[in-house]
Amino acid sequence: MMIDLPWHNWVPLWLMVPLFVAVAWTDLTEYRIPNLYCLIGVALFLVGSPALGLHEVGLRLIAAGLCFGICFALFAAGWLGGGDAKMLPVVFLAIPTQALSTYMLLLSAAMAFGLTSLTLLRLFVRQPTGRLAATLSGREFPLGIAIGLSSLILAGWSMLLYSA
Repeated sequence: MMIDLPWHNWVPLWLMVPLFVAVAWTDLTEYRIPNLYCLIGVALFLVGSPALGLHEVGLRLIAAGLCFGICFALFAAGWLGGGDAKMLPVVFLAIPTQALSTYMLLLSAAMAFGLTSLTLLRLFVRQPTGRLAATLSGREFPLGIAIGLSSLILAGWSMLLYSA
């Protein structure tokens, strides 16, 4: 249960909060997640990993590896963008393994909200212009927004949990 987690399990996630904001903003404005963000995320995980036990680091590496394998298969099938496929495993490095199911629920909710919003925009916006026109006409979905938002929600919740 997430409430029983010691505070130090959340340190890598807290370190990556500015990165999640950058990921969401860049994917919203440019439809890309730069490789530099993934490298920064791995570096922040390495900085925060001394706060974790060796067992937790190993579990996070396994979870991130499995996530990368699944994301790579989805990328190869054309269902997921390359930046999303690289960034999601980095997020898995930041999240305590006991909280991964909660994160996946938050990510699913953020994706559902984004897809619903996109569908409603396609139905009700008559003359889209600029970046909105490109988004509504194509089949691209900036998943980095959902990745960043769900990560920020989980980080905020964990900060509130330990500030009380």
